[in-house]
Amino acid sequence: MNDQALMHPAIATDWALWSAVVSGAALTRLRHLEASFPEMTSAVLSTADGLHIASVGVPHDSGDRLAAMNGSLFGVARAEADILSQGTTPSMSAVVSVSIGASQMSLLSFILAPYGQLLLSVSASGVQLGTVIVQARSAAYELITALGVSAPPA
Repeated sequence: MNDQALMHPAIATDWALWSAVVSGAALTRLRHLEASFPEMTSAVLSTADGLHIASVGVPHDSGDRLAAMNGSLFGVARAEADILSQGTTPSMSAVVSVSIGASQMSLLSFILAPYGQLLLSVSASGVQLGTVIVQARSAAYELITALGVSAPPA
C-alpha cells in the first residue's frame, strides 16, 4: 500500500483528539456544499477504514453506519480494481458511483496527508450522476485545501 494512504502514526495514536479537529473543519466545507448544491441529500466524510469524521443530511448514528458501509463498498470496489488491473498498480484515488431511480451517490477516495486515505460520499436526488461526481470532486478539493496537502482526487 502507498505510504501516503496511511494515517500518520502520531495522529492515529490520538485519533479521538484529531478526529474532533478534522471534523470541525470538514463540517464547515460539507455545509458549504449543502448550501451550494440544493439537490444534495447527504454527504459523509470518513477514513477509508470506515471511521466517521463528519456528515450532513443524516443523523450522527446514521453517519457512523454510512461511514462503515462506505469503507466496505470502497474495499470491494478496490479489490475488483486490483483484479481488473491485471498486475499493474491502480491509482489510490477512485470514484465509485451508484444510481437508484432518481437518487445518485458518488463515493470519492482521496489521500490527504497526514490523515491518509479518506472517503467522501455525496448523495443527491433529481440530478444526473455526473453532476454529483463534479460536486463531490469540488468538495474534496475544498477539504484538501482546508485540511492539508494531498495528491488530487481521481
